[in-house]
Amino acid sequence: MAFKIKIAPTYTIILFLIILGTGRLFSQTNTEFKTYQGEEPIELKKPNFKREADPTHNKPIQPNTHSKVTTDTTQPKEKTLIYLEQTDLIKFDQEILPDIQVLLGNVILRHDNAYLYCDSAYLNQNTNSFKAFGHVKIEQSDSVTIFSKELDYNGNSRIAKVKYNVRMINGEVTLTTDSMTYDRNKNIGYYTCGGTLQDSVNTLVSQKGYYHTDTKLAEFKTDVIGTNENNTIVSDTLTYNTNTKIATIIGPTTITHSDSTTIYSELGWYNSTTDESQLLKNPIITHSEGKTLIGDTIFYDKKLGLGKAFSNVVLTDTTNSIILKGHYGYYQEEGEIGLMTDSAMLIEYSQKDTTYIHADTLYSYALKDKKAVHAWYNARLYQKDYQAICDSVYFFSGDSILHLMQQPVLWSDSQQITGDTITIEPGDSSNNIVFIKDNSIIIQKFDTIHFNQMSGKDMKGYIKNNKLEILEIKGNSESIFFPDDDGTLIGLNTIKSSYMTIYFKNGKLDRLNVFPSPTAVLYPMEQITDNMLYLPNFTWQEDARPISKEDIFRHPKRISKKEIEEKKQAIKNQEKEERKQNKIKKGLNKQETTIQQR
Repeated sequence: MAFKIKIAPTYTIILFLIILGTGRLFSQTNTEFKTYQGEEPIELKKPNFKREADPTHNKPIQPNTHSKVTTDTTQPKEKTLIYLEQTDLIKFDQEILPDIQVLLGNVILRHDNAYLYCDSAYLNQNTNSFKAFGHVKIEQSDSVTIFSKELDYNGNSRIAKVKYNVRMINGEVTLTTDSMTYDRNKNIGYYTCGGTLQDSVNTLVSQKGYYHTDTKLAEFKTDVIGTNENNTIVSDTLTYNTNTKIATIIGPTTITHSDSTTIYSELGWYNSTTDESQLLKNPIITHSEGKTLIGDTIFYDKKLGLGKAFSNVVLTDTTNSIILKGHYGYYQEEGEIGLMTDSAMLIEYSQKDTTYIHADTLYSYALKDKKAVHAWYNARLYQKDYQAICDSVYFFSGDSILHLMQQPVLWSDSQQITGDTITIEPGDSSNNIVFIKDNSIIIQKFDTIHFNQMSGKDMKGYIKNNKLEILEIKGNSESIFFPDDDGTLIGLNTIKSSYMTIYFKNGKLDRLNVFPSPTAVLYPMEQITDNMLYLPNFTWQEDARPISKEDIFRHPKRISKKEIEEKKQAIKNQEKEERKQNKIKKGLNKQETTIQQR
């Protein structure tokens, strides 16, 4: 059965025109569209611009997409439309690519103040987005230019995703990567597959990175490596200002200079132009030939070769076996000058036993390819074989000799040694040789009142295994001994001569040689007077003796001459009282004997 439909003449004409227009739309393959997005019809012209060549366009960069970076969630600016400025050809097929305009040849698109160039593009005006292919170029306000092979751009979110041989230029800064997202709201480009940023001074490579085109600030994460003509930076996390050339350290970072100086820190900043740095967390500066500077905070000027460190400072010279410690340190590379104050301590470990010295100020410098150290004011020294106090110490690593100056006091085992100056010279194994110059005296305590004493102009002592074994006295030698019988004092033995050699065994007098023409007198206890108890230079300062390496930081008051005399007088009074009691006791015993005889 056939049906006939009648159509009014007027409607027939309208339907014919619609069919005719539609047929022409899909039958033409080289049609130039003249209207879009509601604008007034325009006539497209052939492009008259020259595309800027991208020299790195065909240089492959290996992608690495295992990392992820959270993008900025800031609300985008007010939405605006994408406009087509130029193309050689437009194609449209609703069935194959719905809502997509295919743009071919010399394509120019515009979105706000950004122009986008490419060989071809898919433009979707419904979603206000497009994809661009081949020789992609983005120009934004003459400040940012981006090159790539592909681009996916959303005009509503203002996010551009570029891929393959990406190169972003911002003034003197060039960022290259294989894939990057550029947020036009924040003017930030970021990558997660490895990238390189280069300016006039530095080249920085990282696995992840952000670059702020407005502030010129770059952020790098994971496997960060920065290089310039003078140094290399290796870091976990780093920020870098391309204007100031300052790198901010916010993770474990190592800076290696061309002269082998190495800087390590986990927080701080480094100026790659001036070579200055401020290191704030676990900083270490290592110089060639085994010199290191450590502190809680370090300011370092590489060009001047100066370092200042604060709190828990350690300056180490492994070549000369010397360590300086304190809470303020200064180091100058020229001359290898080191200064340490505030709980300053010198550690010298070239010998079998380590020597520890504390003073108000430590000052070290290079001398004849070795190291010289001065310890000034209130010096205290501890070593296993001996301990000492004095006003100042001088040490030279070339001979490892210690010079104790200004009121020195030296202790070895049970002996106390004083003189105008004392010099300690290391010998073989655990042997040490001690030289005492002028007003020399050695004292050994017998009990709280009686002290064995030997004095002379100069002395030379041999210390082995923390014990004085031999003592040689030269010039005006004089000695006072209290011989005993199983701990009971027998009397006072005085000896005078020009020279004297004394041998000790287990810390006690064993034998002595006196020459020439010695004079010796043994006084019974009852004949001892107060003036016979002490030699002229006697002073007992056992309370000031350092008993450990930690005890060198104790500051006991030094005994004045007046206090020494008062102490002597107190001992004399005690001795006088003991003699008095002994006489009374002897008198009582005599009376008892007489009574018993009767």
